[in-house]
Amino acid sequence: MSESSADRARMLVRPTLATQFRIDFEWWERADRDWAVLLRSHLCPEHQASLGELGADALVDHVDPETAEVSRVPGLQHTLMTHCALQPDYINPQGSLVDLVFRVFMANGNAPLSCQELGQQLGRPAETILRTLTGPRVYRGPSRSLPRQVCTLGRLGRGGIVTWVTG
Repeated sequence: MSESSADRARMLVRPTLATQFRIDFEWWERADRDWAVLLRSHLCPEHQASLGELGADALVDHVDPETAEVSRVPGLQHTLMTHCALQPDYINPQGSLVDLVFRVFMANGNAPLSCQELGQQLGRPAETILRTLTGPRVYRGPSRSLPRQVCTLGRLGRGGIVTWVTG
């Protein structure tokens, strides 16, 4: 199957309630977006004050707790995932669904979750989450190219933050 045929076939695959999603930080880099603005908006008050001016290009070492693999990650992302997202009031049920889903992924280290799992954690219908993640509304702009085996969906809609694995 040619690359373009594979891309077309992938576009025909529809995610289900059991499809696993995750945040696609690489999309922001490929799309040349300042995703640091989004990350800053989800920092806890303590880190909003202390890291408010930290640039998106500031990298820190991150050690995966399961594999002990060391990787360089943006400092804002690291702080958000290792401190802010672990605060007891980080996931506020009164927040928008888009922000709540983002925060769940931050709190779980961006481990893939299905809409069923997200629904259980958020107390929201899985069907509503799926419609939001796969709906036609583009919140942060369309993705120009799709990586192999990953369909980029969007800031919970097509085009950016959330991806699902197709194979």
